[in-house]
Amino acid sequence: MALPPKQPLLRLGAPVAIPRKAGGGFGQSRKFAPGEQAQNPAGQKLTALAAQLDANTPMLQLRADPAALAPERLLVFELTGGVMQFTEAVRLVPGLEFLGAEDLEEDDLDKNPAVYLMVPSEAAFRNIVTLWRSWQNNGTVPPRFSAWKTMLSQLRDIRPWGPQDRVTAGDLEVLSDELAHGAPATRIEVELVFRRDGDPVEAQARAGILAAGGVVVSRSRIAGAGYHALLADIPAAALQSVIARNPAGLAGLEAILQIRPQSIFQITPSEEVAGLPDGGVPALDGDPIAAIFDAVPLSEHPRLAGTLSIDDIFGLDGLAVGARKHGTAMASAVIHGDINNVWDRPLERRVHFVNMLYATADAGQPERFPDLLPADMFERAILTMRAGDAPTARHVIIVNASLGDPNKPFAGRLSGWARVIDHLASTYGILFIISAGNHDASLDTVGMTAGQFEALATPQQIRVALKASAAQLASRRILAPAEAMNAITVGALHADQFTYPHPLPASNYNIWKDTGLCSVSSALGPGHNGATKPDILAPGGQHHVLLWPQGEDHRLQPLTTNAAAFGGIAVAAPPSATSLGPNVTARSIGTSVAAALATGVAARAHEALEAAYPDFGAIPSAQRACLLKALLVHGARWTDARDLLVEVLGPPEGKFSYRQKDNVRRYLGFGAYDPELIINCADDRATLWAVGSINANQGRRFRIPWPATMSTKAQPHGLSATLAWFSPPRPGAVAYRAIRMKIVEPSQLGAAGIKANGIQPDPKQAHKGTVVHRRWDGERAAAIVAAGFFDLDIQREADDGDIPANFAIVTTLEMPGAVDVYTQVLNRVGLKPIVPVSV
Repeated sequence: MALPPKQPLLRLGAPVAIPRKAGGGFGQSRKFAPGEQAQNPAGQKLTALAAQLDANTPMLQLRADPAALAPERLLVFELTGGVMQFTEAVRLVPGLEFLGAEDLEEDDLDKNPAVYLMVPSEAAFRNIVTLWRSWQNNGTVPPRFSAWKTMLSQLRDIRPWGPQDRVTAGDLEVLSDELAHGAPATRIEVELVFRRDGDPVEAQARAGILAAGGVVVSRSRIAGAGYHALLADIPAAALQSVIARNPAGLAGLEAILQIRPQSIFQITPSEEVAGLPDGGVPALDGDPIAAIFDAVPLSEHPRLAGTLSIDDIFGLDGLAVGARKHGTAMASAVIHGDINNVWDRPLERRVHFVNMLYATADAGQPERFPDLLPADMFERAILTMRAGDAPTARHVIIVNASLGDPNKPFAGRLSGWARVIDHLASTYGILFIISAGNHDASLDTVGMTAGQFEALATPQQIRVALKASAAQLASRRILAPAEAMNAITVGALHADQFTYPHPLPASNYNIWKDTGLCSVSSALGPGHNGATKPDILAPGGQHHVLLWPQGEDHRLQPLTTNAAAFGGIAVAAPPSATSLGPNVTARSIGTSVAAALATGVAARAHEALEAAYPDFGAIPSAQRACLLKALLVHGARWTDARDLLVEVLGPPEGKFSYRQKDNVRRYLGFGAYDPELIINCADDRATLWAVGSINANQGRRFRIPWPATMSTKAQPHGLSATLAWFSPPRPGAVAYRAIRMKIVEPSQLGAAGIKANGIQPDPKQAHKGTVVHRRWDGERAAAIVAAGFFDLDIQREADDGDIPANFAIVTTLEMPGAVDVYTQVLNRVGLKPIVPVSV
């Protein structure tokens, strides 16, 4: 058993149950009166449908028109905003299947528009028309159907799900590039409309693919994620029809929800290097608590031998005939951290490794997935671990997935892969740590030649690059599956432990050096429903750019060749033809290695808690996973780049601070993580934690021991708190995030001499995901020493769930320079950790 930290994290006492503080909801949305709605496009369509039903128009005739509202057809109800309790209202209409809801981008008229997807039978259609007529005639509906009154008054449009929905603009661009390559066949992912009875849907899709000259390669159906998909190869003619959004082809097939490019793997820049510190392999023992889902590694590398338990459930080891770079690098980063700066605390447990991709003999190609859907592979891997088929992995609660799909940047619609990860995380209590993804497209600057850029001072060059990045936010979004709401998504901090010893080559710039920004290639947020993504930044190497003239303009191109020659995180690497011996190392750049570093810290935090609390392993695995999730975010802070982002991106007016913070969090998330804050306390800092479960509409009050020194000195001090949980996904509900929780703004802030810190996401932004991070600080002496406790309340909002939600809360008290903060808090906690005895 490893030694506990010198000053372990402290455990909070049991909370007190309190009533939930009312508030929240969808807010005000634009509404139409019955007469006004009757003249709108949506009302006219419902009126026409009513007339057709009155005339007993044959249903086959309606279905013959792909633009008609017809039974058994997926329909889009576009609303000015969400509708509370609409899921229950749908259940009152027999024959109506509610398949999901999605948030739309706000516009000039509506702040929170949404689309609802439904499939009605003929009987359901007649019921909807009856509700429409009742509302039109007297402005009301039967009492149980009040949500329908709201829905009808907020309806912007109603239409069938069509080819433009099945092939989105982003996917269209990728598929067009595939067609341009001239291959006789192209692999695509076909996500199906998820119905209670999926067999007819899949049969129709398979028949359509076969009729188009294609072949189905693989399939997957995961009910908990509302995911039903086929992997298929289609000929060029069929792909051309998809790109044309031909309603007579696959793009018009009603069984299909979406046609997407095949998931591919992103190349991570790396460079073999010499002269790194000598080192071997740590002696790891014990069943893994962390796993890596990645490409087949070189498991017998001198720095990895004996550290991994390999699970090759997809039979990829024999196929991996190329260089095993990525999996080797990620395993090294989890186990060692940055070899240039190895962490003081070694791992104790081995790491489980599931082979997900393999390297072919073509050195120019990245490692690839087998003939399977990645979402399906993830589920099968987790089921194998939990079923005990991989007996050493049954205790795994952390999964590193440094896998980003450049074919699927997040554009508002959750990928099936992300939905499956959300389902697996909430069902099995697993913390997925996912890389945000990288973008190697150039930053293009208009109105400035390359020579003019070179003539600028460094601070101005930094600002020019940042403005160019901000102008391309829409094309630099996080990559699937990084939008998963239950995962910790990791961006790359522009930092490492390497200093290039020579002057940089001409036109090469370390453009964001020492700024505290994410790397120039790191993908940007936000995530689903405006959630803060990436959640945190971890070092991902200093990614340099090359200055290229472009007529009267210029562009800054992130290096993809020799990028790691100038920076990066030092990791183990497979030998090349010119390597001297097997103990080869390289430098890796990007969000992949950043996520692996964060995974290594999470595993070390678990082992430190095990050492400090002998019964820690008896805590339910889902609660321990939530605690690690909370700790990763709790140890994060916005860097000095916050001021730079506000200056350059604005808006300058103080009243727009919400928008300023939104710009900052797109780049920084909750901030750059600090491993020291995650694992240890200090003389002037005490971090406390608690885990538990909570039902809907309930609250909990935690009493935090307040150190006397913070009440007797008028000097800077602060309190921070982080709440994390897993929410089941609800693909077939109004709110995809089934469980919402919040940290209630404390009532004792004045007595504690603190107030909300402005250098953090706005409270509304911070509460949009499944992790909340809040900070308060001040300089006035506190006045609560008599009571001796600070009350911190959390609550679960009202929902229709009947399952307790696991959660974790972490809070820190700090007063820089006050050496007795930790001791005073330690003396007042009930359950004390094991503390090493000084020798």
